[in-house]
Amino acid sequence: VVRSISPLLLTTLKKKLLLLLPSILSCLHHQHVAVRLAASKCITTMAITNTTNVMEVVMERALPMLRDSTSVYARQGAGMLISLLVQGLGVELVPYAPLLVVPLLGCMSDSDQAVRQSVTSSFAALVPLLPLARGLPLPTGLNESLSKNADVQFLEQLLDSSHIDDYKLSTKLKVTLR
Repeated sequence: VVRSISPLLLTTLKKKLLLLLPSILSCLHHQHVAVRLAASKCITTMAITNTTNVMEVVMERALPMLRDSTSVYARQGAGMLISLLVQGLGVELVPYAPLLVVPLLGCMSDSDQAVRQSVTSSFAALVPLLPLARGLPLPTGLNESLSKNADVQFLEQLLDSSHIDDYKLSTKLKVTLR
């Protein structure tokens, strides 16, 4: 039902639809894959019509599920959600790409094959978007800890070596460097 009505709602009603998002997100760690898939598709449809608000919740609640070592279902659901978001939103994810790539990179060595497969395909689709994200401000609405993410600085230094910060050694070297 959410997937059917979400694109047709007025802006004022879309805000009320966002109240369902925490309940839908809780379905991402359900033991049945069909429930996780339905929840991922609902969230993706909501994100297509209300990208900023939905992605804020996804960044705060779904990304940490990728690191949940206690529940393979949570990792599978979060990986499935990110994969569907990448497919559904495409270029709309450019501002979020730097925030998504490093957590996905960390999950590419997950012990579960389904997690590895979904995360790897998402990572491969997001990497070409990274050059487009350079210089863009981070999306508004993200909480302070996400917007000051060190992962964004890491990716900037990785993609452009002219932005590499100087590293200060804690001890003084008494040698001449070549």
